[in-house]
Amino acid sequence: MFRMLGHIVREGELLWMISSAAEIGFRVSGATKVIVKLTADDAVLDPTLEPHLPRFEILLDGKQAVDSRLTEKETTVTVFDGNEKRDAEIRLIKLSESTSSLMALRDIETDGTIEPLPERPLKMEFIGDSITCGYGVEGKSEAETYTTATENAEKGYAVLTAEALGADATLTCFSGHGIISGYTDDPQIRNEEDLVSIYYEKEGRNDLPLPSGRKIQDYERDFSQFRPEYIVLNLGTNDLSWCGTDAARGRLFAGNYIEFLKTVRKHNPCTRILCVLGVMGTALNDMMRQAAEDYCRETGDRQVRVLAVEEQNAARDGYGADYHPNETTQRLLAGKVTDAIRKWMEQ
Repeated sequence: MFRMLGHIVREGELLWMISSAAEIGFRVSGATKVIVKLTADDAVLDPTLEPHLPRFEILLDGKQAVDSRLTEKETTVTVFDGNEKRDAEIRLIKLSESTSSLMALRDIETDGTIEPLPERPLKMEFIGDSITCGYGVEGKSEAETYTTATENAEKGYAVLTAEALGADATLTCFSGHGIISGYTDDPQIRNEEDLVSIYYEKEGRNDLPLPSGRKIQDYERDFSQFRPEYIVLNLGTNDLSWCGTDAARGRLFAGNYIEFLKTVRKHNPCTRILCVLGVMGTALNDMMRQAAEDYCRETGDRQVRVLAVEEQNAARDGYGADYHPNETTQRLLAGKVTDAIRKWMEQ
């Protein structure tokens, strides 16, 4: 009935949209109305979690019809309701990340016929942190703090790259997570809880239970459901908070990077992998490159490349929230990643 992209889990009648840019898309024919019924996780019940409310958009024939955050457990959204029958393409897209909150499609009310949107021939996965999530991309300055009101995966480099290449995309990304250390305020304390490797083989990460009582990280990921031709691996920014310029820690980062590449390759034996780093700090760029080279030398894998980019130019382009890339910087990064993959395709 639907084309589903990203991390989506069914529990009973609910299709839980987990990841950034998780999407449920369909075409409706001969309909006078389309009404979408949504369910939010328990983040909406806790006023202290207001910055983490699930944000979504609905595209109607390619144009944004709805951009909103869920504030109640159950919400009904009218996409259109009229007297004349029409055909339409509808895409429900989750804009915020899994660690903040989850949302589900509960039902669609329509008098038309529903069929899934067609799949695109190219498939891509983007594995990353807050940069890939689109954290703070709509923020106006670095003084702003985190809220899903300014987090928008559709304006991040990952989705922009996929759109430029005409690809369906899955985003596997978690703000504050790293390869050897998640973000830490104290360089003396390594954050070993927020590692992407812990959750890469799960459907996501969130501390709130679903109605079944299970947490989303209790669900094992089925890699057979989505086979990307290209994977973009953009990790290392949060590791900088612990590694800094310390050579020994940098080597530990490289060692863990190699092991994570092996994990990604295990589940994606034929995929080309592009390793990207640098937009929020370049101190680990050389170690990322060394890790990729050492991995290829050890395994004989010839389908891994590196794209080390320059740090964002805040004086010229500004910042988003919490010093994160804003829309300008995300577009620039998307251009670099898109060019690198296009060149690879042509070879």
